[in-house]
Amino acid sequence: MNIESINKYDKDNMIEVIKELYVHIEHSFDIISESNLNRRNNVDNILICGMGGSAIGGDFVRTVLKDDFKIPIFVNRDYDLPNWVSQNTLIIICSYSGNTEETISCYNSTFDNNIKPIVISSGGHILEDAKKNNFDFIKLPKGIQPRAAFGYSASLLLLTLVKIGIIDKKYSDQLFNSIESIKNNSSKYSSLLDGNDALELSKIIYNKFPIIYCTLNTEVVAFRLRCQLAENSKILSSHFVLPEQNHNEIEGFSNNDISNYIILWLKDKNDNERTIKRIDITSKLLKDIKYQFVYSEKSDSLIERLFNLIYLFDWVSFYCAIYHKTNPTPVNAILELKSLMSK
Repeated sequence: MNIESINKYDKDNMIEVIKELYVHIEHSFDIISESNLNRRNNVDNILICGMGGSAIGGDFVRTVLKDDFKIPIFVNRDYDLPNWVSQNTLIIICSYSGNTEETISCYNSTFDNNIKPIVISSGGHILEDAKKNNFDFIKLPKGIQPRAAFGYSASLLLLTLVKIGIIDKKYSDQLFNSIESIKNNSSKYSSLLDGNDALELSKIIYNKFPIIYCTLNTEVVAFRLRCQLAENSKILSSHFVLPEQNHNEIEGFSNNDISNYIILWLKDKNDNERTIKRIDITSKLLKDIKYQFVYSEKSDSLIERLFNLIYLFDWVSFYCAIYHKTNPTPVNAILELKSLMSK
């Protein structure tokens, strides 16, 4: 890997966008401070509607809040709202482009339910209609791929819940405190010198089939990695959650050619100790798979630990694309499908 190969294949300069994750988080604090969001009361549940890169921020926030937040949070990746939504459901509509077909459908359904959603978007139909209807909204910066706007989507969702009085300010403090370590990792992972964990893993992973095994605390990281490998690296992978993996998928290795498999184990220091024991035992039972790697973070807050893991693997997906001599930015198959759906 050298700078010449990166410049040759990264024709849309994805590397600079990835470098700026910490900048996106910093900028989110400015955006939220300038927003005019109304406080929300009597919220029984929260529904975050979005697709692809616009929905992953919802997975992040749901994970961060799951252990000490009393209100259920659901992420809806569909055309329709669940039948259980009510006047006490806080609906947040997330669409980077503002023109995502499924998310527009959910947005339109809020009118049928007489619910005023919060809209997070960079423009398009949803944002313009939200302005027309005097809905609360947050405008994202334009000009980047939705999946590359993860720093904005995750941060602004979290900060929105703080600003409208749903969650404690401690979460915004934890988010702010994570910026410095992400900034340090930006320098580390963009370097082509020895010691770059992202570059070293990409050398091993790019021409194999990655199987990503995670815990409930790290599932958002696993799913994000799977999506990034597909969109950036243009390769397939799979992910599964423990302990559920032990009750079915562990049997699936017997009659398969495992020579091209690589397993990534993702865990968190707050995982159930029995789940951690399952990871240790399962990795030994699958000892015939040569390449197995375990990843976890030691930072104090779950916000920082998740961001750092996601950031590591975002870089891995970028370097895998370069090893495949592929421009990581275009998503031609997705665009073609959208075109065909519009006919």
